[in-house]
Amino acid sequence: MDDINDLAKTLTHDDLIEVTKSSLCTLITSDRLLSDLPPDIILEEIISQIAVEHGQSITIFISREDEPVLKVIVPQNATVIDLKKAIARHFELHQKRTGNKVKISWKYIWRTYDLNFDGIILDDNCSKIDNYGVTNKVTLTFKKRKKKKNI
Repeated sequence: MDDINDLAKTLTHDDLIEVTKSSLCTLITSDRLLSDLPPDIILEEIISQIAVEHGQSITIFISREDEPVLKVIVPQNATVIDLKKAIARHFELHQKRTGNKVKISWKYIWRTYDLNFDGIILDDNCSKIDNYGVTNKVTLTFKKRKKKKNI
């Protein structure tokens, strides 16, 4: 124990952070229950995973045309707007992990696309997602909005 204290006193703050990160990464990748988590997981993601395990949240898969499927976690009583915020947050984390610095205009996305579940458009932001039949482990897709004709 004294060796650890002596070592901690000689390392800088940045060195300690690096050692801690690498130790956590090794621990996460070597544990069979944690190995599917990203090595740079954040506290928000850990809390979400715990909520899923306790049945307080659900996992929803978001399918995009030629892109990988996003796995989004939301509370069971979430509204459509909560789901949209969770998608934006998850995508921001995905962008950060892949090193992509492209700025996404979510106002444009939600003005141009709707979320679709089995042919049903999730169009009321205040409505709960379970009103549309969205449950655990379902897949939602982005569907291009049709332009309204002005007569």
